Amino acid sequence: MTTSSASAKQHQGFAWRLPLLGSVALLAILVALVYSPGLSGDFVFDDFANIVANKKIHAETFDFESLARAASAYQGPIGRPLATIGFAFDYAVGGKDPFAFKLHSLIVHLINSLLVFLLWRRLLAHAPMMMAGRTWMPLALGAAWALHPIQVSSVLYVVQRMEMLAALFILLGLLAYLRGRSLQTEGRGGWPWIVLAFACAGFGLLAKETAGLFPFLTLALELTILQFRATDARVGRLLKLGYACFTVVAVLLYFGVIVPRYGNPDAFTNRDFSLYERLLSQFRVLPTYIGQILLPLPDSMPFYYDDYPKSTGWLAPPTTLLGALFLAALAFLAWTCRKKAALLALGIMWFFIPHLLTSGAVNLELAFEHRNYLPLLGVIIAVAGAATALPLRPSPESAATAAGVIVLMLAALCGIRAATWGDPLVLAMDMVSRNPNSSRASSDLGAVYARHAMESPDSPFLDLALAEFERGSHIPGASPLPEQGLILLSAGAGREIRDAWWDRLEAKLRNNPIGPQEVMSVTGILNERLKGLDIDDARLASAYMILAERGGATAEAYLGFANHADTYLQAPELAERLYVAAMASPTMTPEYAQRVLFSLATEGKSRYLAAAAMEARRRGLVAEETP
Repeated sequence: MTTSSASAKQHQGFAWRLPLLGSVALLAILVALVYSPGLSGDFVFDDFANIVANKKIHAETFDFESLARAASAYQGPIGRPLATIGFAFDYAVGGKDPFAFKLHSLIVHLINSLLVFLLWRRLLAHAPMMMAGRTWMPLALGAAWALHPIQVSSVLYVVQRMEMLAALFILLGLLAYLRGRSLQTEGRGGWPWIVLAFACAGFGLLAKETAGLFPFLTLALELTILQFRATDARVGRLLKLGYACFTVVAVLLYFGVIVPRYGNPDAFTNRDFSLYERLLSQFRVLPTYIGQILLPLPDSMPFYYDDYPKSTGWLAPPTTLLGALFLAALAFLAWTCRKKAALLALGIMWFFIPHLLTSGAVNLELAFEHRNYLPLLGVIIAVAGAATALPLRPSPESAATAAGVIVLMLAALCGIRAATWGDPLVLAMDMVSRNPNSSRASSDLGAVYARHAMESPDSPFLDLALAEFERGSHIPGASPLPEQGLILLSAGAGREIRDAWWDRLEAKLRNNPIGPQEVMSVTGILNERLKGLDIDDARLASAYMILAERGGATAEAYLGFANHADTYLQAPELAERLYVAAMASPTMTPEYAQRVLFSLATEGKSRYLAAAAMEARRRGLVAEETP
């Protein structure tokens, strides 16, 4: 090899690396700049239950004991240890300051953005006409995903790091899978890469169950851009057989295990909708998501959807049937054009697949925009695929300019929304202005006003908080949280606590489905009472006994009720019943039961110890010889 030819090859290598490294750096800088204004925001909604109030992730030091405790911080068959250990790390760094948590989530999103960029490079390699002369396209499409404003409610809503971590391992798995399959089409093996791909997805299950959908995503790849191709015909046949068996098993598990388990009417007692109504409603929810993605106007993304109307029939409302027809048309289009317009079909499939969990039989709320963290990628792929089918072929310069304008518009909208999330008061006011009929948004605004009111006894925020809680309490379908706010805020400020607030709280506890907000409304008052706040003990007991009678409280809540009955009511018979109810709760674990019994023994509460131990032994939570 001559010196000149070697120099030329070296120059070509550098020329190839520079655009890649430059693109990576540019994308990382853009993502960091756009989302950074939101890092100063507060925790939101489920963050409080999963992080602020979850003592298992409150690690003072990051040692083995803290890791083990954090790994069990989320209830479930395997939990979500990868995410909860990360929360423990954030707590060890900055305590309950949300900044460390949000920064960690932004770093995860930044990594995912780079993985999406690399994924686009591989996907577009299968669309040479689309890529011709347009090396900027993976960067533009990756940036569109990373900077879409709908992503703000995933990145800055800390608990959604579970979803982002699962997505991280899904994306790693997809890159490995495409690498392996590329090798197989060249006759060079590839199975180790495919094994690595599924191993990545398996690791993602430690963050969230979403990673379990990975085989469906790879199946979509095979049905569209890969088409089971391989130099060795046996590899193609093996892939087809493997995916056929997987599909059969998945369908049998879904309809034989998942649907019977979650289709039971008892599984939806904490909701105001049935499984049938939930599934019908998804025919409207999914088109709503598509609209939010294609036209991301601020008013279309309210974050809270607690007032989203359920569908009770195919024509109630009529948009249910229209949505079903629209989605069926999309599915039909994806199947029929999977070979001629592979990217378009792949995108449609990749939008539907992640929603198999969130829009299926599992008992979840009707809608949340942050469920589109990965489905957004499907819509962008579909749009890019549709562009390749257009008869018009714009010049590379025109296409690059249009793509740049779109990315800048998305970045601007995303930056504005991130800045809104960076100020708790601005965010709360924004949510109420966009969705005044959301009880949750109203409760958030009242809570923010209340926190500001605590800064000064003469603060005008006190009356603003009371007014907002009062307004929110009358919103149709509202939870008892506004009544909780009225009672606690008035008690703390030394103002009159009206009987009407207690009456409304009790009425909602009797009539609403018992969910987390109903339990929190009572336990929040109880916790402040146990700290010494002057509260009417009789009214408080009346409220928590409604929960006890309806069987909707957690084991921890029952223990709090029992403590109150013993300490403030001096009602040992009631306290004993509540200790037994705590042991009978489905949320009571053997470890927790052991700690409770040890505490009762240490405090000399023999009556409660005997009754609680008997129930714990009956349920098999402790050994028979436990006193």
